[in-house]
Amino acid sequence: MNDENDDALAGVTVTLDGAEYSDSVVTDEDGAFQFSNLSAGEYTLTAEKEGFQIYTQSISLGDNEIQDIGTIVMEVIVKGTISGYVVDINGDPVENVKIKAKGITTGYKNTTATDADGFFEFADLDADTYVIVAKKKGYKRAKQTISLGDGESQEIEIELKKTSKRIIKASAR
Repeated sequence: MNDENDDALAGVTVTLDGAEYSDSVVTDEDGAFQFSNLSAGEYTLTAEKEGFQIYTQSISLGDNEIQDIGTIVMEVIVKGTISGYVVDINGDPVENVKIKAKGITTGYKNTTATDADGFFEFADLDADTYVIVAKKKGYKRAKQTISLGDGESQEIEIELKKTSKRIIKASAR
């Protein structure tokens, strides 16, 4: 097992499943692994390691066959980012706006607040469609939907408008 830079990947869990066989091994410091004493048949090889995409390969093994499947390259899972600025209708940054992000498919949920420049960021995101909601007292709530691909980063601008609600206090006489 190697990574995309052709460096050996140790600690990869490799599972081999067949009709009457299932076993797992972990790759050594050279990224090597081996399964022995297998019967002829059809097998599915799966390699898994945190931070990498799962690798799957079908293998057909004959009687007394030794099969070297060569080097398997595992691809790094690339995460995405949604960042941006919250501004008012004059284009001025709005500080301390509560920003919520929700992933439609992944179920991701997180909250942050804008800084003095109106900036916010959600990092390490999986590909998904995200609903971004901005809320601050005295402003109308704003919502945007962003589709994010694998490893994609998007920068957005959210414009907040002041609410027209007036608070009227009455006192009893």
